[in-house]
Amino acid sequence: MLEVLNGFLLVYFVILCTLSAIVPLLVKPISACFSRPSNEERETLSEIVRLKAEQSNISIKEEFAAYSKLQRKILKLETLLKDNSQSRISKSLAIKGSVHIILQVVIALLIVVSVIWFRREPIVAIKGNLYPMTSILQYPSDTPNAISTHIWVVISNVSIRSLIKPFL
Repeated sequence: MLEVLNGFLLVYFVILCTLSAIVPLLVKPISACFSRPSNEERETLSEIVRLKAEQSNISIKEEFAAYSKLQRKILKLETLLKDNSQSRISKSLAIKGSVHIILQVVIALLIVVSVIWFRREPIVAIKGNLYPMTSILQYPSDTPNAISTHIWVVISNVSIRSLIKPFL
């Protein structure tokens, strides 16, 4: 039934379309490398934990002044930690957006350049007749009853995105 099968291009375009579909899954681990808590945040958090442990050893009834003083320090450090983490979260969102856009653009450019480069190469040539779709499926290839790279990318994209959709 199959006359010609260009296996390299078939697998190449399936991999590119798969990468394009799973970009949202790739963004999180990549952006996590750039937005880790700073040393200052870690020190502040450890100081809060230390002060709370110290505060738990103090009786509120017997040493109210010392307890309140520790409580004010803890609240001040928690406010500082909250401000630092808010700025880190906003930075993280900007990084996630940028990484997502960059990955999508790079993969899209790679697909477009590859489709243009291999535009005359058929992915699959079938012995049977593909009438009424022959001209659409084979454009711009000259091979009769062939599926061109353009159509293969569309078929792969739709298929892979449909298969991956439940897992995203």
